[in-house]
Amino acid sequence: MSNTETTRYATMDRDDCETFYQDEIAPEMRAADLDPDRETPSYAWLNRKFPGFVKHLKRSFDLSPGDFYDECGMPPEQDGDGAPFAFVGHGATREAIEEYLAELSDRRGRAAATVSTRRSVLRQYLRTYEQVNDTDDLLSPLLDATEQSDEMDRVADAFDVLRRRDDALTTIASKQKYAQEVRQFYKHQLAFGPAQYDPTEKLEKRFGWDVTPDWDNPSLDADQVRSLYVTAETLADRLLVVGVCGWGLRPSEVAALHVDQLPDSFDPIDDPYIEFGEGERKNGPGTVTLLAGLDVLRDRTDVLADRENWNGYLLPSAIAEAGHVTTETVRRRFKNLACEADVTVGDRTPTPKFGRRFWYTTYTRAVERVAERVSAVAEEQGSDDASVVLKNYLSEDERRRRRREEMRDDLEGLFRSKARCSR
Repeated sequence: MSNTETTRYATMDRDDCETFYQDEIAPEMRAADLDPDRETPSYAWLNRKFPGFVKHLKRSFDLSPGDFYDECGMPPEQDGDGAPFAFVGHGATREAIEEYLAELSDRRGRAAATVSTRRSVLRQYLRTYEQVNDTDDLLSPLLDATEQSDEMDRVADAFDVLRRRDDALTTIASKQKYAQEVRQFYKHQLAFGPAQYDPTEKLEKRFGWDVTPDWDNPSLDADQVRSLYVTAETLADRLLVVGVCGWGLRPSEVAALHVDQLPDSFDPIDDPYIEFGEGERKNGPGTVTLLAGLDVLRDRTDVLADRENWNGYLLPSAIAEAGHVTTETVRRRFKNLACEADVTVGDRTPTPKFGRRFWYTTYTRAVERVAERVSAVAEEQGSDDASVVLKNYLSEDERRRRRREEMRDDLEGLFRSKARCSR
């Protein structure tokens, strides 16, 4: 990438990035037989074509391409008419894919960006399958169990071509994710359609992709979270730290947190949680248990309730059109707190993503400990998997209560301070 290109990206604000996408990236998508009105490009494709743009989103705004698509409302035609699969000659296959994508959006409430990614992957996979196997009929072979071996070979042949394209499958993680995206369609046909088997079964093992990827996902540790919270001098900043590190919220969710989403009581005995509307959370549950930070939440709402004409947002803004602070403001405040607290991860100033990873790590460990504690019950029920007991024999309220108890020791003291702070 030339210095001129580097300088060009460095001068872009958020609006410039959206304009660049429409003026530069969208035409390239159309040239690659992608439909920018109904789908977004894969990360690998975008990073190969516009690596400077991907880096700029990350460095300047702490956005992944997926986050960028969400914030800009891409693709614009989220309820497309099936045009992306107009090339499919086999009517039953085309209808099955369209119905599957519609169900993801309408019944399962998946975010538009998630559906768009799945659409793009299936479109590319089907085109490749057609080119390799001289047919776009994905369904007929699935009706006859005796076809399983041959169909698994046909699917593998398609993936042989896909994996050699540097704009599709480049790392173990991306290969696994791509295979999972395709598999979800076949699993849907197996569960709700006419399919007799899943032709992607053992696909990763066949290609040697069944290994643990070397993820580079550093996170904050408990001492660093504590330092951020103590450094925060306002209730708003403390709420920000708690929201990201103690509740695992995205920066956009913290920014838009509203009193209507909160419980009537902040008493831990009442099992309080934040409630999100249907489809508001991408790849996340509709409720988030408040496992810590209830004191700062109570104090913040009490202070805001005394304000005249309060609009209900916990981080209100008098100048923002939305009525609350922007996602970028949350990111900037978080990074400023990290700088003030002298908290770094490696040689980097942590962003909210590092705080969310702390929460997920803590939460995962708590769930594992709950499973360990009920393992004896699982054995009595004749199951080797304690998660079966968690799912089938404990109510959601009981599972939440046990997770709270397990996380209490991990989070105890992180979000408490004797020091007074400004409002």
